[in-house]
Amino acid sequence: MLLEAISCGSAMCNMLIGGLVLLVIILIWSIRRPPGMPPGPRGLPIIGSLLSITQNMHLDFLNMAKKYGDVFTIKLGSHQVVVLNNYELILEALVKKQFDFAGRPHTFTGDMFSEGGQDIALSDFGTTWKLHRKIAHQAIRDYVSGRKLERLIREDAFPLLQEILEENDGKSIHPRPLVLLLVNNIMAQFCFGQKYTLDDPEFKSIMKLVDDFVEIGGNGLVADIIPWLAYIPTKGVREIRKMTDVFLRMMYDKFYEHKKKFDKDKLHDLIDYLLNVQRQAQEDKTENIDSLNDTRLVQTVSDLFGAGIDTTTHTLDWAIMFLVHHPDVQAKVAREIDDVIGGEQFPLISDRPRMPYCDAVIHEVMRVRTVAPMSVPHKAMVDSTIGGYNIPKDTWVMINLWAVQMDKKHWDNPEEFKPERFLEKDGTLKPKQDNFMPFSAGRRVCLGESLAKPEIFLLFTSLFQRFQFSHVPGKALPQLDGTASALILRAPDYEVIVRKRL
Repeated sequence: MLLEAISCGSAMCNMLIGGLVLLVIILIWSIRRPPGMPPGPRGLPIIGSLLSITQNMHLDFLNMAKKYGDVFTIKLGSHQVVVLNNYELILEALVKKQFDFAGRPHTFTGDMFSEGGQDIALSDFGTTWKLHRKIAHQAIRDYVSGRKLERLIREDAFPLLQEILEENDGKSIHPRPLVLLLVNNIMAQFCFGQKYTLDDPEFKSIMKLVDDFVEIGGNGLVADIIPWLAYIPTKGVREIRKMTDVFLRMMYDKFYEHKKKFDKDKLHDLIDYLLNVQRQAQEDKTENIDSLNDTRLVQTVSDLFGAGIDTTTHTLDWAIMFLVHHPDVQAKVAREIDDVIGGEQFPLISDRPRMPYCDAVIHEVMRVRTVAPMSVPHKAMVDSTIGGYNIPKDTWVMINLWAVQMDKKHWDNPEEFKPERFLEKDGTLKPKQDNFMPFSAGRRVCLGESLAKPEIFLLFTSLFQRFQFSHVPGKALPQLDGTASALILRAPDYEVIVRKRL
């Protein structure tokens, strides 16, 4: 009996020891880096180097590059992530080997918003992705470019903002909600033919969604890098699900409202255009009809509406803040606008070549405060290399655009706000600089770039043609330190004095 008990206890002890040894092996394996990959911090089991990352990961990665080099590997949860921190490496990955790194990682948050990768921004590279990106590009060209964009701003979006600012002439204001209203109305008109006022309940709902996602979602949930945590109903998981449901319900409601009233001879906006593409595919019985389902079309609308609001709003936000800090620059901007356009006529896209200083200021704002400093993560589609290092298939690749825009090898005193760096000695705009890439590069370059550039120019010049912004007496100047959240570098809340110029 005693011998049996001893034997049983010994067996249990051996099982326990064996289990502990297996656990140790698994933990050690979890921080193992495949051979030939770039160097980097080893990290801890399970969580990797998660504790070393703050909300401003673009700055964290810039500091890590000083120790490990411009290309390094960091373990985030269960994922090996390769980070690129200079122009040459990014050029190699995104341009020279663009098909190797054209994939997108699947994450809990991303899959929730994209309904399983059925959008354009977060879906993997492939035939379906190419089709929907082509359709979206054509919609932008047809409905929100050239004179149509100018008319949309002049007649539908800017007058409401102008009225609000004129009512507050000489007073202190918080510009962000007003800028958000302005940009929101451009994108809402383009996407589903709707215009909002500042007190519109739906516009307030959109503002709340943005604020809530920034507060709760930040740069994603831990479940995005440790997938099994998604099955634990934490507050963050519950709130993100709720926000996603609210946003997508709004998009689906607008889509099906359009579908009920659809007339192929009267196409007014993006949804009408997408419904017509779907109709043509059904009538022609094309091979790609399955990929033109309602879900994918709604996701295309969601992509363009959400991303188009966020990036442009925060670019204009930073522009106002930097020109409040630099009134001499603001004065030069106003002088060029007066000389080229005057005070009555709204700016036109055709004015842009004659306004190099305004263009240089916009470039410098986008450089010094790149609104998407880490872009959207890429994924290796095949086994490949970057900088001579092995990059196994399915490895995440993160692009630190902030590091490129702040690289002392390419920019003199990069922290300094200096629009003249984009001008020739004779005052003309320099040719496009390859290492200036606020919209990323390559196959997955920002879908809305062709819209954002003329839109930002028209809004920037319209604002500073009619108004002057200055700091509030007795208060500190707006802080220029941003916080990255939901991939966007957001300025802190700020207050300025607005005055009519003309």
